[in-house]
Order: sequence, then C-alpha cells, then structure tokens
Amino acid sequence: MKLLTLARDLQRRKARERTGSFVAEGVRAVEELLASPLAVAGVLVGHAAAQEPRVLAIAEQAGARGVAVLTVSDAEFASAADTEAPQGVLAVGAIPAWTLPTANGPLRWLVVDALQDPGNLGTIIRSAAALGVDGTILLPGTVDPWNAKVVRGAMGTLFRHPVVALSWEACAAACREHGVALWAAAADGDPVGGPLAAAPERLALVVGNEGAGVSAAVLAGAQRRVAIPMTPGVESLNAAVATGILLFALRPQPA
Repeated sequence: MKLLTLARDLQRRKARERTGSFVAEGVRAVEELLASPLAVAGVLVGHAAAQEPRVLAIAEQAGARGVAVLTVSDAEFASAADTEAPQGVLAVGAIPAWTLPTANGPLRWLVVDALQDPGNLGTIIRSAAALGVDGTILLPGTVDPWNAKVVRGAMGTLFRHPVVALSWEACAAACREHGVALWAAAADGDPVGGPLAAAPERLALVVGNEGAGVSAAVLAGAQRRVAIPMTPGVESLNAAVATGILLFALRPQPA
C-alpha cells in the first residue's frame, strides 16, 4: 500500500489493528519516532514544509535509517493529517509488541480503566514514564493508545514505555503471579501526601474513567483505595493531573 494511502487509512482504529501500524504526526513526534527503536515504514512531508530546517533534518535522519521520505502536495498531506493546522510532516511506524515488565525488586505498574480522552491518556503515559512506572496496562474501554492524539500527547514516551492491553481478569492474575499489590484511586480512599511510607515496593495503581472513576469490579478487587486530599469545595481534578499527583506520591523510594 502506498504511504499516503496507508497514512489516510490509519486514521481508523480497525486499520491500525489490521496493519499493526500507526501515524506519528508533527515535527517533535516524528523526530522522537526516528530516534526510537521502532520500525518506521516511511515519512510523509507536505510541499510547504519541505524546506523547513527541522523537516530537512528529519529527512536526513530518515535517510540515515534507510527510511523513505515522500513529498506530497499540501492538499494531499492534509487528507492524511489528524490536526487542523498540520506541521507538514508525519511518519508511519510499527506498533511494538510490548510485554509487561516483571523484574525482581521494586516494580510500578499503572492500570488505566476505561479512560476515553486521548489527550488525557497521552499525558498520563508521559507522566508514567517520567515518574518511574515500569509499564502501563490498559483495561477494556480505554482509548486506543495508537490514536494520533494519544501519540502526540505522549511526546515520544509511547515509543519506549511499555503499554499493554489486558482484560481485568488477566491484570488481576498478573498482580497475583508477580506479587504486585493493587491499589485504586477513589474519592473515598486514604489520603496521600508526599511519599507514602506504607506503599509497597511492588505496586499497581489503577486510575479510572474521567466521569465514572474506577469501575466497581476493579474497586472490589483492589487491596486499598487512595485519594488526593483537596481543598474543601473542589470536587475533582482532571484525570491526567490526578494521575500524575498519585504517581508522584506513590513513587518508589531509594533504598
């Protein structure tokens, strides 16, 4: 399939699942993809952006990896772009077959339960990578992590941070098998503040849907519920912001 046609097709989740490919759009995302270990099928450049210094550098970077660069008209590029004001460069990459890290010693997993906003998920994955999370588990109902908006929001971390999709049953079984405690974010949970001394070395933190929170079945399987203490009168936080705060509070502590 031609690169332009493939990039257009990958706007649909079914096409991403069928081909095992995704689109990284924008200068920063393409730079990060080319610098990552992931396979890259090709780079697409719009005519107006072709002589921009960073786009020229991307073409050089792609050439060094043996990746083809195709320049198309701006109208053709816009037909494959996901953004309203595209930067004129995108790349098609191969979705990695990540496995869940299970190394001995301290371990942190983040479990995302039915989160639906792609911008939130991208930010959450970026925060997880920055705050020492070893791998992220996506439960059913969560937005596709290879959605173009998620890829942009993750700012390159999605190309290196393991993200796996599991059923709730498989997630719970993995926690039992590898001795990982399962805690869930909930409004009625125990408040966290700074590094929580009682946090176990091997921990999976579950965060939930933007409106409904963590599902009842998952809450029932959690060993502890945790919450962010907030000023009276403030009902809730953005899902990505709340996740970042909890991950910081529960981060592994040096020996």
